[in-house]
Amino acid sequence: MDKKKPRGQDRKLKMLLKHINEFTPFLEIDGDYEHFHVPSDPFIDSLKTKGKIKTEFCRAWIRTTEKFILQKPIELSFCKVVAVIAVPYYWNSQIIIFYDEDYYNHFWDRTGPEQFWKKMEQNYSFCEERNIKTSLCEICYRETIIDDGTFVNDLWFYGELK
Repeated sequence: MDKKKPRGQDRKLKMLLKHINEFTPFLEIDGDYEHFHVPSDPFIDSLKTKGKIKTEFCRAWIRTTEKFILQKPIELSFCKVVAVIAVPYYWNSQIIIFYDEDYYNHFWDRTGPEQFWKKMEQNYSFCEERNIKTSLCEICYRETIIDDGTFVNDLWFYGELK
């Protein structure tokens, strides 16, 4: 079964991009934040999923973040839009719209016993490596989660960052 040919990647990507384009932001402005998860099954995480499929997903994720930033309502006293691309667990990616300044400022402090973020040096760019053009700020954190084992991934943040 491990050598089974992956099927339907292009079709799944097309549906994923369609669902991303249907996101409607700024509906829950009364809370601290609003967030959007990857609207598909976790096929995007598979080792058998082609790199170009993952790149197209990342490109659409960042493009949607840019669109949300341009659509921000002027009347909001505080609003920051941030995309997170989790590598290699792309399915854990999110687009977050922060409506509360305190929540936004505390969001970046992840030093608990089960979850720890370490800011990585900016000696390389995820977007440049994937040939994705964006004017958004880029920051990377290495996330370590300890829960029935240790999971490590890189969280690439794009948008209105600290």
